[in-house]
Amino acid sequence: MKSLIYGALFAMVGAVGLAQAQTSKPANVIDMPPANWLFVQVADQVTIDDKTITLKGVAPQTLMFSDRPERMTGDAPTPAFVKFWNSGKSDFQKDPPNATLAVTVDGKSVTTVVELTDPQLNGDTLTYNYRVLGGDELPKTGTNANLFIDWWYGPGWGPGWRGGYCWRGPYGGLHCRPAW
Repeated sequence: MKSLIYGALFAMVGAVGLAQAQTSKPANVIDMPPANWLFVQVADQVTIDDKTITLKGVAPQTLMFSDRPERMTGDAPTPAFVKFWNSGKSDFQKDPPNATLAVTVDGKSVTTVVELTDPQLNGDTLTYNYRVLGGDELPKTGTNANLFIDWWYGPGWGPGWRGGYCWRGPYGGLHCRPAW
């Protein structure tokens, strides 16, 4: 009988906790505000041919950050970032972003500015079509690849868009996670 009472009490407390969790957010979480976001993807190595840039060993998270008025940081799973690429009216497929690719070749840094299109993710290998815009000549291979992708306007939370959420870090800045 005692275990039945404790079981019923535990179920009631759990139900109340679940109801509260479904109707309220923790105090430190806010809706993701509108911002111009820049993105960073890192990979162990890169191979480049006449049409594609292939990042091998790409990180599972795509980092993101904003500048003024409020400097924010964020991250999104790389598969979600690739899926999001062509998912809306102001997406990258309609307005391809510029990006800077920085790689190490024979111990030296090589930096090239490109326009990116058509990302394809297969495991930890991410391939983009590209067009060179400036900078150094693209190498055939390199290591320590860093791809800095130009901004995208994230409209925040509103009709037709569920932007995600943010929370304040220990130093006051917002860290955000989009709802892609």
